[in-house]
Amino acid sequence: VIDGLLTSSGVQRAIDNGNSEKTRTPEQRRRYARKCAEEICADYSTLSLTFLERFLGTFVWHRVFKGIDVQGMERMRQLAQSHEIIYMPCHRSHADYLLVSYSLYHAGLVPPHIAAGINLNMPLVGGLLRRCGAFFMRRSFSGDRIYTAVFRAYVDSLIQRGYPIEFFPEGGRSRTGRLLVPKTGLLS
Repeated sequence: VIDGLLTSSGVQRAIDNGNSEKTRTPEQRRRYARKCAEEICADYSTLSLTFLERFLGTFVWHRVFKGIDVQGMERMRQLAQSHEIIYMPCHRSHADYLLVSYSLYHAGLVPPHIAAGINLNMPLVGGLLRRCGAFFMRRSFSGDRIYTAVFRAYVDSLIQRGYPIEFFPEGGRSRTGRLLVPKTGLLS
């Protein structure tokens, strides 16, 4: 996946045109683009998904909560057969993305690739989330043409391959439990 991103036309243009720092050589820009791709990309693992599904089912959804009640899954199953699906739940807690992926996986559907803030890419947790479909994004891309091109190429490749994607229009988790004003960055 990473090699494919680095050879895409948008990333090649960004590498050729340089970044905000004019002193970088083309080879340094290529290495930086690879570093960006490694920072962003998910590394899906069905073993990790199975582990998380069992852990959440055993220790979280039925012990911490009184279970979960999912409705409309048959309709989702029908849509998944003929459409690319983008999930855009509200983000009131960290349970949001876990619950969506768990429910889909438990119903036999492919869990989405999830846009996650780079702050969640911490030791142990970040690796598990990445193997469960999280791809990481910086809070700001401003002025970094190479990072922007790599990120866009990655999201484009997910869409072209028909993978479901999940992101939160609010851009971050609500600290109060109320809905936040939507941000349009990833949606665009």
